[in-house]
Amino acid sequence: MKDQITWNNIEITIEYKKSCFKAVKDIHGYDLAHVQVTASQPLPITKTGYRSCFLANSIIEEHGGVINFVQAYLDEEARNPEWKKLEAKNAQLSLF
Repeated sequence: MKDQITWNNIEITIEYKKSCFKAVKDIHGYDLAHVQVTASQPLPITKTGYRSCFLANSIIEEHGGVINFVQAYLDEEARNPEWKKLEAKNAQLSLF
């Protein structure tokens, strides 16, 4: 599944696969989801604009879906002082 969202005026593509490895479900009893987040600029969760993560699908479901999960993840990491510093730097005009 592929979705587009805008977060803080940044266009983001989210790719989501509910169950990646059948063996995880067979052995551990839960689906292992894969989430990829792509943007053309840094985000609080990635300096490159790309983030890939594997996690229990139940975490995605607890958030009410992948879009809500990614937005919550971005919002939480945006509280980081390092991100706030980068965001302020990018907001200021530069003469050079």
